[in-house]
Amino acid sequence: MKFLLTLLFCLCFGLSASPSHAGTQAREYTATVFPVWILLQEIAGNVPGVNVDLLLPAGSGCPHDYAMTPSDRRRLARADVLVMNGLGLEGFLGHAAKRSSLLKPGASVVIAAHDLSGLLSSNGTCGGHSHSGHAPEPCSANPHIFASPSMMAQMARSIAAQLAELDPEHAPLYKTKGQDAAKRLERLAAECRSAGEKLKSRAVIAQHNIFDYLARDMGLNMEAHIQADGHEPSARSMLDLVRLIRAKSVAAVITEPQYPARAGRTLAAETGIPCITLDPAANGPSNLASPLEWYENIMRGNIRTLEQALGTR
Repeated sequence: MKFLLTLLFCLCFGLSASPSHAGTQAREYTATVFPVWILLQEIAGNVPGVNVDLLLPAGSGCPHDYAMTPSDRRRLARADVLVMNGLGLEGFLGHAAKRSSLLKPGASVVIAAHDLSGLLSSNGTCGGHSHSGHAPEPCSANPHIFASPSMMAQMARSIAAQLAELDPEHAPLYKTKGQDAAKRLERLAAECRSAGEKLKSRAVIAQHNIFDYLARDMGLNMEAHIQADGHEPSARSMLDLVRLIRAKSVAAVITEPQYPARAGRTLAAETGIPCITLDPAANGPSNLASPLEWYENIMRGNIRTLEQALGTR
């Protein structure tokens, strides 16, 4: 009888203890857009008890005009930590109060652009750092920091530091993985600088300001953007761009795979310069085994394309 009572006690104790362990769910770390997901996957992908997810579809491109679907809203509502670019790229989330209403109670937000130096506006340099995910007034920062390996390196460190604060138990792992990712990206940035120093021509124009940071990395002169406020140029604007190309000895027109290249090709044909396509890594495959390696390969492909179009010395 005593044996049976002991057995029953053990069984009851075991059953009561098991659910609390089995019921522990992985924390959902959700990146808003594909480039942020690349870094989040590298930094938190193998952290125990963490599941990394992507909010917008991997192939959706730069999300300036994106509208969330009901599926997106459900995924967002499951996030324990939302990791976002934070420089206005996620306009689809609305203002901070609306964003909070879409998240579940207690969810945290990590801003990849937090404390970044060297932010650019659409027309020049933003002074200082970004401390709240937005550039200091009156500058409105160019949000396309992901198209620059040097800025991506800063983002990797920023994301890792913020995740370490949110999850002190795994802080050393976040910091180590963030540092490793940043070092790889800094080596890639050094490749960009080295390649840029050897280019014969440096003057270029692009569809819009998505390549401004990469141009700075490589020492290129970004003379103009074809689109104005996201709109295709008028006939008069096209004539002005032709004059600028000739006056500034622009050596190439840069387009991107996410948008139609008709205007860029027309300008190139009119002026006799090449129209090239660079990939800003704004979107990509959803089944990448090594997202950061994919990013490195994309950027090295961009370097080769620029070398072919602008010549080397």
